[in-house]
Amino acid sequence: MKKLTFVVLVAFLGLVACTTGNRAEKVEEKTLDTAKVVEQVNEIYTDVFHYYEMMANDSLKGRLTGIKPPAIKHCTRDWNDWVTKVNTFDAESQDGMMGFFEADYWVMGQDWGDLSVSDVQVASMTDSTATVNLNLHNLGNPTAVRLEMRLEDGSWKIDNFVDVKNDMDWKANMKEYLSGETANK
Repeated sequence: MKKLTFVVLVAFLGLVACTTGNRAEKVEEKTLDTAKVVEQVNEIYTDVFHYYEMMANDSLKGRLTGIKPPAIKHCTRDWNDWVTKVNTFDAESQDGMMGFFEADYWVMGQDWGDLSVSDVQVASMTDSTATVNLNLHNLGNPTAVRLEMRLEDGSWKIDNFVDVKNDMDWKANMKEYLSGETANK
């Protein structure tokens, strides 16, 4: 009887240790996932800011030939489809007037300079989506930004930009703009 009790106790302790170990691995795995998202966001913005520096420098502009614009590389197909729809609509209907994109969603403004991001944090995450908060610094002014991200083709890509400071949900506003403009035709 003592042997049986001992065997049952050892088996129980082994089971508890395995379960605890699995939980620790899952927590560590989730932490690594959020770290990967933060790393990806920092890499995206580094690439975007480099692209902007090249656009601003006449001697470097020629090197942009053949380089995919940041949205094509770093945003989801759905985001890019909405941008294309808005740009197509504006090209066909605005007759030279300013269309939807009065500001740039990468810099949250019309003008830009001294660009950086800080305080990049994952607010929520599932296996295929993440919400990331950050401060975007442009011309010395920080803007709170929320990125809605999706895992697409093996990388985290931006599916929406939200300018928290100015309450501007870019994707929702594009959809509203097209539905309102289409209704006005």
